[in-house]
Amino acid sequence: MNGQYAALLIALPLISAFFVPVFKGIGKNAVKYFLILVTALQTGIAAWVFKEVYTTGKPIIVIAGGWKPPVGINLYLGHFAALFVLIIAVVSLFTAVFSISAVKTEPIDKYAMLFLLLMLGATGMIATGDIFNLFVFMEITAITAYALTAYNKTGEAAEASMKYIILGGIGSSFFLIGVALIYGSLGTLNMAQIAQLAATMDPTVAQVGLALIILGLAVEAELFPLNAWAPDAYQAAPHPITVMFSAFVVKAALYAMARILYLMQVVESWGSVLRLLIVMATLTVVVAELAALRQKNVKRMIAYSSIAQIGLIALAFALGTQAGVDAGVFHMINHAIVKALLFLAVGYVAITLGGAELEKFQGLGRRMPLTAFAISVGAVATVGIPLFNVFWSKIRIILATLNVGYTWAAVLVLSASVVEAVYYFRLLHTIWFKGEGEKISESMVIGLMMLFLAALVVVIGVYPDYAWELARKAGEDIFNMAQYVKNVPLMGVGA
Repeated sequence: MNGQYAALLIALPLISAFFVPVFKGIGKNAVKYFLILVTALQTGIAAWVFKEVYTTGKPIIVIAGGWKPPVGINLYLGHFAALFVLIIAVVSLFTAVFSISAVKTEPIDKYAMLFLLLMLGATGMIATGDIFNLFVFMEITAITAYALTAYNKTGEAAEASMKYIILGGIGSSFFLIGVALIYGSLGTLNMAQIAQLAATMDPTVAQVGLALIILGLAVEAELFPLNAWAPDAYQAAPHPITVMFSAFVVKAALYAMARILYLMQVVESWGSVLRLLIVMATLTVVVAELAALRQKNVKRMIAYSSIAQIGLIALAFALGTQAGVDAGVFHMINHAIVKALLFLAVGYVAITLGGAELEKFQGLGRRMPLTAFAISVGAVATVGIPLFNVFWSKIRIILATLNVGYTWAAVLVLSASVVEAVYYFRLLHTIWFKGEGEKISESMVIGLMMLFLAALVVVIGVYPDYAWELARKAGEDIFNMAQYVKNVPLMGVGA
């Protein structure tokens, strides 16, 4: 298959979104099954891209309109993009299947269109090779996320969406001003050429521009203090959308942050921006874990837990080392699997038992044993118990942090992990040792999805080498900017 077919990763969800109203005329369920078909096709294309990139070791570069960059725009599907575009597609397929039982609110056609555009936006953020198009895809992701947060049409959903819109608008403004400063200084928006010319930038302009971009992306990346929208949005959004938020929407923002950060690593003032991000990331972990401890709604509790794990990934990316970036990418993979499992299982409990409050989970081990098992695997993994996947990436991040001398950050993160263990084991105690109840019939399809994700958690925990190798190659794709510049066919432009 020609490499240009990789452009279907962008084209397929975009075109399919316009066809959703056609299927609405056939019937409400037709829209949901169309969503499954599109996400299955997207998964097939993403799997082909992943196989090509990881087999050949070379990126797939799609050049729009035949114009070479920096004049034309391009997609860059290296090791990182190939891996995470596949994760986006697989999670979208699972959530499309989950949507059949989880989403009843009308209009279902608008839900499906927004769902496809959310998948498109996150895919585009990871695949683009141009920072202005990164902004465009970020806005597509953000606007669809605002609408999907409010989709359930409750007062809580409207309030959560409004918080998200206000903070998202501030973040987009910061990001765009930062991009404008870089463009004004270098005269280019192409990522490869920015990396090529970054050494010529005025250090103060570079520092301010980078700091604004980091603050702008911190909203979507759920970093303190710009993450006040996230717990409300996670709690109020439809359950399948919460899975998408945690598994890949936030990952796309983290990737964008890391990519732009390392484009500029030759700039003199780079270290001061890293220190800003280290402080933000560490505070995110500590504040989120303490907030999670107080929650009585399990979905909201896991949302805070997810925010803390995102802070840990941001900390790894801010260390400025290959080891840190590799560990951060490894944790992104593990976090995507574990939080997809937890939000899928908790969402299923919520629609089956009528809510996600802690008391609803009493006796869940007897009533819904398969779902209880899935939650237990996700909870134990998130805490960082050995032989589960998160242990390996957490320990690598701690070691990478200690290696660059940020002992205080490592100590705070480890202390926060103790808090995390307290509330997750409280949940497990409620599930297995409290309450009674009759056994409830569980969905076989949702059960199989949960078992698949739980199996991944355990397999990576017991045999981490393959996943680590994927993460290492993806991390090198972010860190090694010399190779990135060499791979992009710039139109005869040099430094």
